[in-house]
Amino acid sequence: MIDVQGWDFPHTTSVLIIRGREFGIIETGHHRCGEQVLDALSIRQIPLEKLRYVCVTHRHGDHCGGATPIVKKVPNVTVVGHRYAIAGLRDPSRLNEGAKQLFGKFSQDIQPLPPNTSVQEVQDGDRIALGRNVQLEVIGTPGHTSDHVAFFEEHTRTLYTGDALGLLGPKHHTVTPTSFPPSFKHDRYRASIEKLRTYDPTFLVFSHFGAVTGADIPVIFDRALNTLDSWKETVEQAWMLEPSETSVMNAVKQRFLNELEVFPPEARPLFIKVMAQGLSRSLIPTNT
Repeated sequence: MIDVQGWDFPHTTSVLIIRGREFGIIETGHHRCGEQVLDALSIRQIPLEKLRYVCVTHRHGDHCGGATPIVKKVPNVTVVGHRYAIAGLRDPSRLNEGAKQLFGKFSQDIQPLPPNTSVQEVQDGDRIALGRNVQLEVIGTPGHTSDHVAFFEEHTRTLYTGDALGLLGPKHHTVTPTSFPPSFKHDRYRASIEKLRTYDPTFLVFSHFGAVTGADIPVIFDRALNTLDSWKETVEQAWMLEPSETSVMNAVKQRFLNELEVFPPEARPLFIKVMAQGLSRSLIPTNT
């Protein structure tokens, strides 16, 4: 696992190198992070011609944006993702505009893949073989986005969750729901967490940020579900007291801002406001 320093801050974005006879990576970080991935491969003396797959969990720029600079340096690599993620990488204009509207200065553009890029569209249950008994199972995990997939390496029982399980606080292991609009769907997100729990992993890896092992894994799954339930309760109570998006966002910010560890401090108020907006719109259909 390598830290590609998303948003130019350490301990925000994880990328996983998978070693078989060939190599794969899961996630890329932002566009700027692609060069850090390539540097990490060089430091580990992994020949670029051995890099076979670049796997992305979904279409957001902080997860797939680094694919393009990697492909430009390693043209024989295959980019793996849900068909919507692949489509977004081919033409990221709408994704870039949406990110700017939500995150302003904290957004980073995705650059389109070169036209001749090899791609592999995957769905729940597909498998990607890297040789030497190393194989990735694709797990459909919608909720954060409709195209979200997780990856499970079966030999080591390593589960890479992307944004399906939440944001892992690097200091206190808080777990914050990744309820960003417009794609977040509460019920599907909760069901995906329950689905991931059934894999009983040995290693649990988060895109944002880090990894958990051993007896901590069931604790983190429980924490993810309990926090999601607490957010839901906070949204519904705030809506009952004052049915407005502003009241909901203020209630979530007041209760949970200090638990949002993974983002840089200056970004936390904006990110939690956006996440509260996504959760409230999912739970309260009349709130538009």
